[in-house]
Amino acid sequence: MGNFDQLLEEFDLLHKKKEISQAMKSAIGIRAMQESEENIPIGTSKLGGLPDLPPHFEFPKYHHGYLSFLGQINLSEAKPFDVDHILPDQGILYFFYDIIEQPWGFEKEDNGSFKVLYFKGDLSELTRTDYPEPIDDYSPLKAFKVKFYQHQTVSEDPEGLELNEEESENFLEFRSQAMQPSKDDHLLPAHYMLGEPLNIQNDVFEEMVYYSNENKYGTNGWQSNHREIRARSKELVLLFQMDSDDDLDVMWGDAGILYFCIHKDDLKNKRFEKVGFILQCY
Repeated sequence: MGNFDQLLEEFDLLHKKKEISQAMKSAIGIRAMQESEENIPIGTSKLGGLPDLPPHFEFPKYHHGYLSFLGQINLSEAKPFDVDHILPDQGILYFFYDIIEQPWGFEKEDNGSFKVLYFKGDLSELTRTDYPEPIDDYSPLKAFKVKFYQHQTVSEDPEGLELNEEESENFLEFRSQAMQPSKDDHLLPAHYMLGEPLNIQNDVFEEMVYYSNENKYGTNGWQSNHREIRARSKELVLLFQMDSDDDLDVMWGDAGILYFCIHKDDLKNKRFEKVGFILQCY
């Protein structure tokens, strides 16, 4: 996260250190390291390239064709950085998405535009699997091996944190720089698991609750049901966040982020078919 105290001092928030520290959540940072795919061992974590699938897994398909492979996470590799012991100890998570149409995930017709698969078995069963058929306007993302690291995030609206107008503006700047540092004047892609989402528009967890229950809350029911929506959003976990990334040559909408979220109970019971998804962008 960088120098926490230094950032607080830079944004004149040292007097709020206790409250901000209490609002922090640990995450697992993901750094994409370019590597030729043949040098990435089968079954290890990576972004892009081709998935390493067991023979009984079918390549996910959407209504206009096959979904695109975003990456795979070997949980045994990520687990040492899971300080809150939230993720399963073993297994591989595979993430797929329709990167051609890039659905937002808000509409019912977006169901099926993403897929999360989970495999817990012998890695010797895995085979690097090509797309079942050619895709005219898309080729697989470049392969990158993954380096995990300890990352810290903080809620955009921490409970109990009282700020005046100037402090509120400073806090948002502090949060942005703490959660997405820059290098050589360029923001590093915010790929990570767990922690607080790096919201671009509304609160990601609240959006997930609202749009998955839109029939209950009604078209204009966000504000009138906000207390309930916020309470239910506390039960969600950020399984994976994938940022736009020049190196991967992916742009989600207008410099957006993909968010894959899951209820705590579903994560505990490994019900990854219940993962929800939304895209936010500027």
